[in-house]
Amino acid sequence: MEKTQWTAAVDQLMRRDWSIGIDDAGIDEQQLADHWREGQTPAAFVEWFAEKYDLIRFERPPSVRTAPAMSPGSGSRRPPAGA
Repeated sequence: MEKTQWTAAVDQLMRRDWSIGIDDAGIDEQQLADHWREGQTPAAFVEWFAEKYDLIRFERPPSVRTAPAMSPGSGSRRPPAGA
């Protein structure tokens, strides 16, 4: 895997799992290059980084179901007070 692809995969995993990207985490280019040269997978790097810096995983809330949008003529809106 090319280094640019590897770095993009690391960034994507960081954003997915920890809600921060490479820049947000302060991961420098040399650190990325060293781990890439060692043949570490993006997932292994992210796991290592999260453990090393004791990142806290936040659970994402389940999707919130929203009510369908009301159309202007639906009659389900109340008129303003005093109207």
